[in-house]
Amino acid sequence: MKSIYIVSYSEFSGKTAFALGLALCLKDEGISVGYFKPISVGTEIRPGRFIDQDVALMRRVLGLKESMDEISPPIDVRIGTYSFGKKFLEDPDYYRNRIIDAYNKIKEKYDFIIIEGRHRIQSLFTYRLDSVTLSKALNSKILLVSNGIIDDIMLQKTLIEGMNAKLLGTIFNNISPRMVERIKGELIPLMDRFNLKFYGYIPENIELNSPTAEEYHKALGGQILVGKEHIDRLVESAHIGAMRTESALKILKRYRNYALITGGDRTDLIYPALETDVALLILTGNLYPDIKVLIRAEEKKVPVLLVNHETSVTYNICLTIKARISPRQKEKIKLIKNSVKENIRWKEIFKDA
Repeated sequence: MKSIYIVSYSEFSGKTAFALGLALCLKDEGISVGYFKPISVGTEIRPGRFIDQDVALMRRVLGLKESMDEISPPIDVRIGTYSFGKKFLEDPDYYRNRIIDAYNKIKEKYDFIIIEGRHRIQSLFTYRLDSVTLSKALNSKILLVSNGIIDDIMLQKTLIEGMNAKLLGTIFNNISPRMVERIKGELIPLMDRFNLKFYGYIPENIELNSPTAEEYHKALGGQILVGKEHIDRLVESAHIGAMRTESALKILKRYRNYALITGGDRTDLIYPALETDVALLILTGNLYPDIKVLIRAEEKKVPVLLVNHETSVTYNICLTIKARISPRQKEKIKLIKNSVKENIRWKEIFKDA
């Protein structure tokens, strides 16, 4: 049995998407692939027990037979609380041993296990539950997912090796076209000089980075007036429509698959905007729109979301919305797999693990 421990030094690095793509590539080769997440994150349903969407995604898409608790063992104490710290002081190995025991129960069932760390490699370092410490406890090599910032990469390399853990190498994720020349001309030679193996980079992809209309709904709340059946539409950007109609439309025509944020009483703007490449209407102030707007939106397959927030508040919430992966997003999952297959030396990762 082989394994890798996927880590990053920042949130939203794309660890889960990469893990999923890698797993699917290996499964296509007839390799049985398992997944393990030592410490869950997400919606806490009771102390120490989470509904971790990443765990649910991997379990569903990979068809894993283990329960959520077997894939990501609950610790039954809220992280960061007095009770959590007190338990650690009483028994420094308590949490770590629970993780090791859970991992040992599933590891022999698979040819290869992907272990996914928390959002930051140093998270829970004080409690000996950081990704580096756990990679040693689980006897797994670390694969660093990064955004190509070389100083951060080398700092993490120093940390990992300084703690006597095994560093497999790194991949870059969500790389812009302007970074490619630098990667080839500067960063790869630098990594070679410092003996850091580089397995490739995944270019940025607007389809992978774009949230769905449903994710906007979850973040904003409110009521979907029409278009529930089109709630999976991707939204590439969000824009406020607060100026005069002609000026606003001139700007909005530059965008594709965008969300328009405006008051429900702005029929003069909303109706013609439905003839542009709008993917979602977000109507603010709980102002119900003209019925002809709803009829046209339904014809154009554009969801209409009515929210209580004022326009500026709505826009600020929209800026925080990040794309996630749902098991039902078949095309997105296929795109993730192909991104790994075409850009990453994934067979080498399996061989080197």
